[in-house]
Amino acid sequence: MRRERIQELISQFSRKPIIVLGDFMIDEYIFGQVERISPEAPVPVVEQRRVQRIPGGAGNVVCNLRALGVPVIAAGICGKDDRGQELFDDLVGLGVNKESVLFEALDRPTTRKTRIFAANQQVCRLDLEDRSPIDTDTVTRIMERLQQPLKESAAVILSDYDKGVIVPHLIQQIVASAQSTQTYVSVDPQVTHFSQYNFVDILTPNHLEAGRFLQRELKTDDAVEQGGREILERLQCKSLLITRGEKGMTLIEPHQTRHFPTVATEVFDVTGAGDTVISVFTLVMACGGTLEEAVHLSNFAAGIVIRRIGAATVEPSELLLASQ
Repeated sequence: MRRERIQELISQFSRKPIIVLGDFMIDEYIFGQVERISPEAPVPVVEQRRVQRIPGGAGNVVCNLRALGVPVIAAGICGKDDRGQELFDDLVGLGVNKESVLFEALDRPTTRKTRIFAANQQVCRLDLEDRSPIDTDTVTRIMERLQQPLKESAAVILSDYDKGVIVPHLIQQIVASAQSTQTYVSVDPQVTHFSQYNFVDILTPNHLEAGRFLQRELKTDDAVEQGGREILERLQCKSLLITRGEKGMTLIEPHQTRHFPTVATEVFDVTGAGDTVISVFTLVMACGGTLEEAVHLSNFAAGIVIRRIGAATVEPSELLLASQ
């Protein structure tokens, strides 16, 4: 892409908000070092040195968009607990729009993923969560709060981590409402709800998620292309972007398929890379970019974040380097 074109797109990033609807959580990182093995069991003893907590899941999508200067409306749930308050405060600190809504749920904790690192190597992960589906009343409350923002937003991203917020009833209502307001809809899907994402503008599964939905492996270019076309036909979505790790990305449309090689030269941590892809891809499309431009910039952005430890974001100045 030409540098001038990337600058033109970047200049439009702050014009209209994007709605992020999905599973918000806390990503907790505990950094330490290992100098001995526990006398209680054959496991390392990690001596804690530093703790970092940041918004995760749909919250990481918000972080990616805000790093690029995009106004964001956040919609989801959290627990009525200390971590829920921390998540809310973090989102406010990021500058999400006042129309944002993070309903407190009395019957579940705020989802938290704790990753323990020693010498930049992840030792283990501890999850605290309740994945039970939200009830009809909560779906109604979310939709009521989003009716006006949908009319004013450039796009809506459904960030599905299978933690209970993205349920079939909510999917159907948000897609129908977005269609009536001509709002672009992009989805980072989980296999649990894959079949529910009918008529959306773009799905961005990785090759493993797409393969599990089709109940077969998608390893080769031909297999990915054939499987992608089957997904398009079954779901009637407009396009499909399958991320394939070191093999890059494949963009599948009704009448053509294009393969894009990865731009990553080193991989340290793939945490949150899918969030970066859907954030940048959706943003480019919301600014009037083409599918090819959206793939190009999201591919470049993903190549940046996987070279960093933990969930990371990309700055506009870094996107400009895509032209070089």
